[in-house]
Amino acid sequence: EPSTAGYVNAAVSAATIEAETVVVTKKKKDTESVVPNYVDLNKAQMSRVKISRGLITESDLEDIFGCHKAALEAGDPLVTNPQNKEHKRKRCTFLHGQDLPLKAQLLSQAPRVLSKLLRAAVGASEDWGGGSSTEALPLAGIDCRRLSIRVVELWEYEPGGGLVDDYHFDAGSIITIVTLVNDENDFSGGTFRTFEADGNHEEHHLKRGDVVCFVSHKYHNITPVLTGQRKSLVIELWEGGLPMWCR
Repeated sequence: EPSTAGYVNAAVSAATIEAETVVVTKKKKDTESVVPNYVDLNKAQMSRVKISRGLITESDLEDIFGCHKAALEAGDPLVTNPQNKEHKRKRCTFLHGQDLPLKAQLLSQAPRVLSKLLRAAVGASEDWGGGSSTEALPLAGIDCRRLSIRVVELWEYEPGGGLVDDYHFDAGSIITIVTLVNDENDFSGGTFRTFEADGNHEEHHLKRGDVVCFVSHKYHNITPVLTGQRKSLVIELWEGGLPMWCR
């Protein structure tokens, strides 16, 4: 899933992943020039995505859309995210960051929802070697419970909008979490796919409330939307080290 954001602030809010809740800490440090653990692309391609069906409930979705509405009221996405001017038939609205009012931040308004998504990511990371010393796995040596939120974004795709680069990946991030937040019958096309190591695309058909977690450096794409509108929530977790817009 594509992802863009503004330049990282010197003082950042980091959501530390715990087993039961999200603990917010404040850190002040200079932006590092090197990512602590840049995940090996070849190893990432061998990993499998993890789908949690129906993880996000209708109540959770109401909270997500409440933040989205507040973010739109706070500013035009063309201004708050200038890269939207370059996007074709798709729009990204930030739901995370100090420039947003609290009512537009998922972290402050829906911590229970965010915690649910983070727990899913940590659980999935066990299959990818998170915290282990198995060097053949892409996340070996990375304690995924200590990752921070890089971005929280709500993406809207109109007919013709998609992500057609077979080799797209979320550079510098560790785990990406994608939730389909509108009904799958609201649009056609817009299929989430991964480009597998054998050279074939694997389609992952999602329904409203389904969550897919994957190693961020795994190649992934979205077929163009044909009719209607596709909406998804995208969260990337990382260890820091690059400007947030560096994808």
